[in-house]
Amino acid sequence: MRSEYEVKAAFLYNFTRLITWSEPSEEGARLTICVFGRDPFGGVLQNLNGRVSQGRALELNYPASLEEIDRCQVLFVGAGKDRDLAEITDYAHARQILTISEIPDFVDEGGIIGYVKEGNVIRFEINLLSAQQAGLQINSRLLELALRVIR
Repeated sequence: MRSEYEVKAAFLYNFTRLITWSEPSEEGARLTICVFGRDPFGGVLQNLNGRVSQGRALELNYPASLEEIDRCQVLFVGAGKDRDLAEITDYAHARQILTISEIPDFVDEGGIIGYVKEGNVIRFEINLLSAQQAGLQINSRLLELALRVIR
């Protein structure tokens, strides 16, 4: 049986495969996944390091400040950052960064993808409006799998 964070890491990898950034990346560019705030994954995310998604090698990064998230394409917002959510999501979306979190009501607060637990099952919600504002396209398959989509 996979742990909660193994499941969340697998989802995160699949999100990178089913989302299109409107700014094309340079050939050979990395796709940087950042964890901002408390990292709940333990070592599980390390398994994604070097894997390839949409022709780009994944790279993990742990920015210490908001300014350091500029090089991220995917931003996991960890616990402890809930007070700064509006500032973080505005900053990230202006830079075409996909925001993901398990903070409660994340998508209602403007985040793009929020993990939710239903009993022991991990699901996710999507704020399509936030994604569009960030210039991101979400594959329809991902929208169908979402527990809830804000349009």
